[in-house]
Amino acid sequence: RIYRATKSGKYKKAKSLMYLLQNSYYASLLAVRTVTTDNKGKRTAGVDKVKAKTPKQKMALVKDLLDTIQRGWDKYRPKPARRVFIPKANGKLRPLGIPTIKDRALQAATKLALEPFYEAKFESCSYGFRPGMGCHDAIDKIAATLLRKQKWILDADIKGCFDNIDHSYLAMQIDTHWRPIIKRWLKAG
Repeated sequence: RIYRATKSGKYKKAKSLMYLLQNSYYASLLAVRTVTTDNKGKRTAGVDKVKAKTPKQKMALVKDLLDTIQRGWDKYRPKPARRVFIPKANGKLRPLGIPTIKDRALQAATKLALEPFYEAKFESCSYGFRPGMGCHDAIDKIAATLLRKQKWILDADIKGCFDNIDHSYLAMQIDTHWRPIIKRWLKAG
């Protein structure tokens, strides 16, 4: 419904639905399941060394998540991310920040609310890091473009792109309700 409201230009309705979703018990359950069961990093602890493995621990995390969201973002301060270095294929090391399990769950809950809104605004020809889209979709689009005898195709790989993105510019694209917490997550690593 958020996606449809956004596509049809009903931004007030979309944002109302986003707030409802973020405060939903079921969205919190899904966010906790995502970070404790579905994700590859489910067994990885942040700086606080906390993991949520048992059903009791997971339900405590759901309650903590809802309490934090309902108290408001202005009162919440994320913990610093634990920094590890992952070897790359070229022999170099890639830094990786691992947030606490609570921060990961809050990020997953926020993603549930924000993703349908921004998906409705993204270009249909953009494939990277999008739900339900991948390399094969891009290849299909290239093949279709070549069949139409287009004159050009752009293939770009910006070296160090994510390391050099201007966070302040991105933050200005985010709704003011979520902007402060997203800035704090970025600062936490």
